[in-house]
Amino acid sequence: MKKEKSTSKTEIEYNYFNWGPFLFRSVISDDFKELILQEGRNVRGKNSESYNEKLAGHLDEQYKLPAARIMEQLKWYLEAYCIGYNKWRGGAKMKPDARLLSLWINYMKPGDFNPPHDHGGDLSFIIFPEIPKELIKENDAFKGTLEGPGGVSWLYGDSGSRMNISMVHQMPKDKEIFIFPASLKHWVFPFRSNVTRVSVSGNIIFHAQDSRVNYFSEDKEEK
Repeated sequence: MKKEKSTSKTEIEYNYFNWGPFLFRSVISDDFKELILQEGRNVRGKNSESYNEKLAGHLDEQYKLPAARIMEQLKWYLEAYCIGYNKWRGGAKMKPDARLLSLWINYMKPGDFNPPHDHGGDLSFIIFPEIPKELIKENDAFKGTLEGPGGVSWLYGDSGSRMNISMVHQMPKDKEIFIFPASLKHWVFPFRSNVTRVSVSGNIIFHAQDSRVNYFSEDKEEK
């Protein structure tokens, strides 16, 4: 319980509730960044397995990635997500016992667009190993009310009420990773700069835990 004094000197007790999805942000290591870029170079080319038919993005270059080496690094961030989620939820019991359902790399170019969409599985993530300086400059010059070129946004709940926080906007930075519920709608704004922006995304499913129930502490049940 928190206490604040009003302008009339009256002490008011209050608390508040964490509401909506848990959106996690962190920064990956330099080694993880180089691993992602190398794995991307390995799959990019004429004989690459395109992932376009499985994705919502209006991009020419989206390729399936092998999971093993990336999951070895990703597991530490998934563990941190679970710890953060349990604190945020208050007594929850999410455990990082999970596997990758899918993993792909995006090479986003001028005019490409990722429309509002969600994913399958329990959790999804986006990693931005490096952001071109030209794109940062273009985003900084944007004048508008939402995120600018190359930005990513997440949308939850009723966006009609100005009293609610229904959207989160971010212009990604080098080595940032975001982890969030797979059902959370998100999208990426197009850009004009003559650069290629690389990102990696994937979907995660949990083992041996019911994502509807076992995130609660032992003295709570979901009806």
